[in-house]
Amino acid sequence: MKNEEQFLVIDSAMNNQELAPANNLTCPRCQLSHIKKNGHTYYGKQNHQCLICGTQFVIRNETVSAQTKELIVLLLLERISLRGICRVLGVSLGWLLNFIAKLYEVVPEGLNFSVPDNAEIEILCLEADEIWSFVGSKENKRWIWLIIERRTRQIAAVHIGDRSQTSADALWSKVPLEVKAKALVLTDKWEAYGLAIPTAQHTACAKQSGQTSLIERFNCTLRQRVSRLVRKSLSFSKSDWFHQGAIKYFIAHYNLERQKYILLLEHYF
Repeated sequence: MKNEEQFLVIDSAMNNQELAPANNLTCPRCQLSHIKKNGHTYYGKQNHQCLICGTQFVIRNETVSAQTKELIVLLLLERISLRGICRVLGVSLGWLLNFIAKLYEVVPEGLNFSVPDNAEIEILCLEADEIWSFVGSKENKRWIWLIIERRTRQIAAVHIGDRSQTSADALWSKVPLEVKAKALVLTDKWEAYGLAIPTAQHTACAKQSGQTSLIERFNCTLRQRVSRLVRKSLSFSKSDWFHQGAIKYFIAHYNLERQKYILLLEHYF
């Protein structure tokens, strides 16, 4: 009896409803092919509805061109929201998040940092500082620890964590060994630096001295270019993985740009 009722429903639906063209559409819920068009979504995509179970769905067959992907790679380095990218380029948020995850996964651990190869350099002057950020809510603080190499202005190391000596130790451990051997690190007077960096290689400076001006200027660049770090903004990270990925993605690209700039200067001067 139940099968007869279902057949009558199908037969009535086929006689009285507009069916979708014969393009092998099946309902994602009941896997039957009795589908009709059912208006459009908020984003203008064709909506479909199953005539048997009533499930509504949209065909996910996005094909994003290589040119659009190249543009997204650059837009992610600017202060623009993810939904803004979706609106401008006509891609879905789900597709964009998957694409971003793939980009972040291939960011090199060394952040594309290139060690200065001048054999005459006896001391590599570094500047270190940390800036505040959060994930999810302002109660979940994430401190971004950075070290910049003065000569090339590349970021030599980054660590994201709390503001304790443990994070300072983690930052120092990420500095390349060939840089550590020649390093003189200038920091502010936060005591964690003095505990993590060898005394012979560390100098604590007052903020007014200007000895940490380069790293403080980069902190400003980071806040202005990475939207999730902008103060008093609706853009913020909701997961630690994407928070760290966005920051490291920008720094890795920044280091490459610094290397190109140095080669340009050497070519002309």
